[in-house]
Amino acid sequence: MFKETIKQSLNEAKSAREELSHKSGIIVGRPDPQNKGLYLSNYANCLLNRQIDIFDDAIFLLENNRIPAACTISRGMIETYAFSKLLSKKVTNILANKTGEESVEDSLQLVMDFTNSSRWKESEQKKISKGIFDPKDYAFTEQAKHRFENMLAGSEHVMNALRDLYKDELKHTNGKESQFEITYDTLSEWVHPSQTSVFHNYVPETHEVPTSMGIIHLYDGAKMSCARALHFIVDSMNVYNWTIELSDEITRRGKEQS
Repeated sequence: MFKETIKQSLNEAKSAREELSHKSGIIVGRPDPQNKGLYLSNYANCLLNRQIDIFDDAIFLLENNRIPAACTISRGMIETYAFSKLLSKKVTNILANKTGEESVEDSLQLVMDFTNSSRWKESEQKKISKGIFDPKDYAFTEQAKHRFENMLAGSEHVMNALRDLYKDELKHTNGKESQFEITYDTLSEWVHPSQTSVFHNYVPETHEVPTSMGIIHLYDGAKMSCARALHFIVDSMNVYNWTIELSDEITRRGKEQS
């Protein structure tokens, strides 16, 4: 029964994946007054592409019995899905509560913040400000130097997106504990050098795990967590279409102001 549930969940996810295809990602220059939503639609394309690639790679690993690696990859599906959904929720909030040029410009700024989100760049700026390294010792573009000098880099922390995802789930289920969070935390045990990924993984005597459903193999439990994570792709197209609709609305409002 446990293995049948895993199989069913993965089959549903695979069916949804067959309906998806990669989208073109492009470099977007200065805002075009006739297509200001391009920033958002382009980023939506890239987010969907990442979900597709994560799914394909995780399925390949699962089908080749590379379970720990599959867990590591699968966790990224939850993060990317949550990230894309939070972006659309924030843009929706701006468009619902603001009008005209203000709504367009605030939406564009939000999209740029998400697009340019980089913990590495943010950390790099801090190191420069603390004198850990001197940017003069390296070759940087003028844009990078401008970013350093003005501390412009920022990072949209993925935990913000995850917390919002868990909150939405609990609103829907009226539950006290998020199953999405349990899945994420379980996969995190495989991502990190923890008891599960190190000791349990490499000690066969620990693989038979007593549970309320009976004895379950460690790897079957891991497969279930992967299946739950990868199942988010079932809703990926809905979020993508939502984001494209928001992009179209930004473009429409931008044209009205030009």
